[in-house]
Amino acid sequence: MQITRSTDFGQKGIGPGAGAGYTYEPVTQLVSASNDPNPVNYNAQNNDFLILVDASSQNVQITLPAASVSKGQHKMIKRSDTAFAAANSVSLVTVDGSQIEGSASQSLTAQNSIVEVKSDGAQWQVIGGTNSAAWGAAGAIAALTVGASPFAYTAQAAGTVVISGGTVSAVTLKRGSPAAISVGETAGVVPVSAGDIVTVTYTVAPTMDFVPR
Repeated sequence: MQITRSTDFGQKGIGPGAGAGYTYEPVTQLVSASNDPNPVNYNAQNNDFLILVDASSQNVQITLPAASVSKGQHKMIKRSDTAFAAANSVSLVTVDGSQIEGSASQSLTAQNSIVEVKSDGAQWQVIGGTNSAAWGAAGAIAALTVGASPFAYTAQAAGTVVISGGTVSAVTLKRGSPAAISVGETAGVVPVSAGDIVTVTYTVAPTMDFVPR
């Protein structure tokens, strides 16, 4: 992964602009590569403010510092793929397991989606942003490569899995720890959230596509 920080090119770190009515807010740009680990991780620094993430080539994970030692820190993360990859995700976790807006993780699933967070000393509060394509084009439909039966697809983002053709005997949906449930259909659409697992059992492979939300 290529990491570029504005502070490497002379911009000052986070702080006041010498009483001139402005503050310095450094920009860090992350560009994933296809040979990166899956996901490729970036540990957010105390001096990071705006983190721009290009997940075109690989899933990217941003690890925030522990909330307990970051009280008052303010960060913005924006997903900005060169070519939007609907099957990839940009996820946020914390180094110590402290929560982000009451959850263990948050994900950016759309092109130009943004999350703005601030530590209150106990957890990272989400104080702004939008996880939609409000400022960019909707993600393209992605064809899935169907493996051997039973084939399990783990959704990297919220959207819909479309199943058509083939000879399918069962389709199940699993979310979290409870057992998988039958969808009740062998073709059609299955709405999913990030992390959901759609499993298809077949004798003749169907066509499967992912449609991002």
